[in-house]
Amino acid sequence: MAPITYDLRIVVILFLFCCRSMASGTALTFELPETEKVCFTEKFRDSTSKLLVYKVLRGGNNDINVWILSPNGKVVYNADRKTEDKVLFDSSYGEYQICFDNEFSPFSHKVVYFDLRKEQIDNLAVEAGNTVPTVKTAAESSCENIHEVMTMVVDYQRDYRLKEVMGRYIGEVINAGVMWWSVGQTIIVMVIGFGQVFILKTFFTERSSKTSI
Repeated sequence: MAPITYDLRIVVILFLFCCRSMASGTALTFELPETEKVCFTEKFRDSTSKLLVYKVLRGGNNDINVWILSPNGKVVYNADRKTEDKVLFDSSYGEYQICFDNEFSPFSHKVVYFDLRKEQIDNLAVEAGNTVPTVKTAAESSCENIHEVMTMVVDYQRDYRLKEVMGRYIGEVINAGVMWWSVGQTIIVMVIGFGQVFILKTFFTERSSKTSI
């Protein structure tokens, strides 16, 4: 039993190490009030391709203005009244700005999710800081495969959670609308019922007549 327990420990350690190494991007969910805009800055230290994924979870028509500015002030990406998109752009060394604009909406605030990461997944050696290429062992190759598969699993889970949040919000809005509509219909039915009873009662009520001498 000892060798089996030892092998399971190795698998668990490799699995946890792979899961920990997947946190190499920037993901954030925030609220954007009406008639306001917000910008986030990210400093890149390499010239690899970056992927920006954003989605408006709720608010108004689920649309927003988005643009990306390079360190020299050049507009890399610009979109108006978009609900969601995946943006792939080439970055250089410097500080980039990602701006979300809700100034066109005077009444509804938005809840926005965005994720900024590299297009290609870094291997475990690069994430650990080892840039010198080496020959991989069988365990390292297996861990690399686990790392890639788990990254895909995290992406699928993220998409599922975003859809779940949007579906829950729509369900709550519909539930509230149905509830208040039912309350209004109940009040109308009660008013009509009491009104009918009152009118029918007046038909069978005797009125006393007074005679003057």
